[in-house]
Amino acid sequence: MKPVRSLTLALALTGCNTPEFQAGFAYGRGVSQLNAGRYEAAIQLFTKALRFDSNMAVAYNDRGLAKYQLRRFDDALIDLNTAMRKNPRLAAAYNNRGLVYDAIGAQKEAIADFDESLRLAPGDGMTLSNRGLVRYHMQDDERALGDFEAALAAKPGYPNALNNRGMVFLRQGNLARAISDFRAAIEKAPRMREPHVNLANAFDQSGKYDSAVAHGRIGIQIGGGSAAAHNNLGLAFQHLKQNDSALAHLDTAVARDPRLVSARSNRGILLLDLGRIAEARRDLEAVIANGTRPDLSEDARVRLLGIHARVGH
Repeated sequence: MKPVRSLTLALALTGCNTPEFQAGFAYGRGVSQLNAGRYEAAIQLFTKALRFDSNMAVAYNDRGLAKYQLRRFDDALIDLNTAMRKNPRLAAAYNNRGLVYDAIGAQKEAIADFDESLRLAPGDGMTLSNRGLVRYHMQDDERALGDFEAALAAKPGYPNALNNRGMVFLRQGNLARAISDFRAAIEKAPRMREPHVNLANAFDQSGKYDSAVAHGRIGIQIGGGSAAAHNNLGLAFQHLKQNDSALAHLDTAVARDPRLVSARSNRGILLLDLGRIAEARRDLEAVIANGTRPDLSEDARVRLLGIHARVGH
């Protein structure tokens, strides 16, 4: 038998060292980190991609989206504006800038961006749902519902649209339809936090406090717990007369988002019930100073008048 000799192959690998390849490789890794919710790592990889290709519009867009998720809104706008300059037809950049505008309270600008995104990518279910959410924030329930219906027609079973439509029904007092939508969203996306948080609110309003606590706890377990999740769970515990647990969650809600006026209101009411008058007054005065919820402001004024009358006696 002849000896078997090993062979060494010379492979041409120069293509892997081109700037285009390196940019694409870093960008792909950045997308994986973005989808996994590791936003800082995603930003670093998109920045690396842009060092190899400074004209990569999608890298500016996705880096802007990662910064939006981290609430770095000014930086996000810079990246998204750059993405549009590099590629004026990049529909995703308009959609993402619309998200940023909505987050900073510029709803008219957000609607304009979603309209442009839909002009470039007609019938996109995600963008329709996002525009509907802005209209929900603008108290325009009729057109919000229209957008959510269109989103679900374009993308059947889309959990974001189901959750967002449920929020409209919840605000309108249609608890049965709200609960149905939140449950449908959870069925499609069991690890999506928002429908659990909203379902806790809907069950609380229905008087099903144990169910509210169950979904509130799930909402906190998913994604570390938002201020809204802690607020809703605290309210359910308050209705169950478990005041220590209620106060702990309301404290966390206010700490995580001092602007969440509903948490301030709920904590103020609980503190008032517990006889902690000075602390209750601070929360109720903060609700009035916030001024974004006229219904809660009026309730706070009535309760403060009651405090003054009580102290006066």
